[in-house]
Amino acid sequence: MIVYAGNCFYHRLSDMCFGISESDTTEDQCSGQFYSDDDLKDLDGYAFADNCRDVAEKPCDLDCGVGRECRTVHNENRCVCKENCSDQSTESQPLCASNNVTYKSECSMEVWKCDNDYSALYKKYDGECQKDCRNVRCPSDTICMLVKNTGEPFCYPTQHCNLHDKEQICGTDGITYKNLCAMRLSPDIYGKIPAIAHKGQCASKCRPNLCDKHQRCVLSYKSRPVCIRCNFPSKFLSSGECSMKVPACGDDYFLYKSYCDVLKAQCEKNRYIDIIDYESCPSITPSDTLMKLNQLRLQPKFDTLQPSAPQ
Repeated sequence: MIVYAGNCFYHRLSDMCFGISESDTTEDQCSGQFYSDDDLKDLDGYAFADNCRDVAEKPCDLDCGVGRECRTVHNENRCVCKENCSDQSTESQPLCASNNVTYKSECSMEVWKCDNDYSALYKKYDGECQKDCRNVRCPSDTICMLVKNTGEPFCYPTQHCNLHDKEQICGTDGITYKNLCAMRLSPDIYGKIPAIAHKGQCASKCRPNLCDKHQRCVLSYKSRPVCIRCNFPSKFLSSGECSMKVPACGDDYFLYKSYCDVLKAQCEKNRYIDIIDYESCPSITPSDTLMKLNQLRLQPKFDTLQPSAPQ
C-alpha cells in the first residue's frame, strides 16, 4: 500500500500553509494544526504550500475512567475532568462518600474528586449519608459500624476479622466475647460497638494485673472496671485518630471538642467516659442531672485504683 505524504504546518493564511512543523509526513503524524497534500514551495527562503486545510481531529480513545473524559489538547490526547455528568445513566444512584457528602452518582463524586485534586475520596456506601447505621445499605461481605472518632457509619469488611483468635475480650457493655473480632462484629442497630474494657472474662471490680502495665483501671458509670491508657505519644494526640475534630458527647453529658479530648478527660476525671452522641448532647431532665451527679459522687478515689505505669 502506497501512502502519500504531505506537509504539516503551524500557521495558515487563507488557502496557504506556512511555518512548517514536519515535511513529508502523513496527516496522522502531524503535530501542527494545518496540513497540505501539495509539494512545498519556497518564497524568499520561507517554505509554504497551497490547498491548506485544518488537520483532521484525531479520535480521543484513552480510557479515562469515571469522572474524566478524553480530550485532544495541543494535538495530544489527555484525560481531563468532566464538566458535568449529563451523559451518565439514568439508573445512577446517590452515594455517600468518605468526606460524608452525598453525591448524585459515582460520576458526580469522581468529577468533584478530579476538580479538587482529592485522590483520597472514595465511596463509603450506596444511598444518602446517614447519621447512624439504621438505614445504611452495606454490601453483603461488610457490616455497618460507627467510626469511633467521628461517629460516621462505614461498611467494615468482615474478611479483615480473625474469628479464630482464642483470646477472650471483655467489652465495656459488660459482655465477655470469644475474641476481639466477635466484639467488633456485634454492633447495635445504630452501629455502635463496645470498646475493650480489658482482656479475659469480665471482672466485677478493679484488681491487680487486670490491666496491662501501661494502663490504668477505672470504673464506668455502671461501675464496671475498664482499662484506659493515659500516656499517649505526642504524635497520637496531633494526628491519626485525633486529627478529626468532631465534638463528642460523653455519658457525663459534657460535650467534648473531639474524641481525643474524651480520652484525656478520662485520665483527668479518673473514670471511663462512654461516647453517647456526636456534634451535640441530648437534652436531659432535672432528675437525669441529679442521677448523674450522684454517680459522680460515688466514683472511687484515684488511690484505690491501679496506677498508670511510670514513664
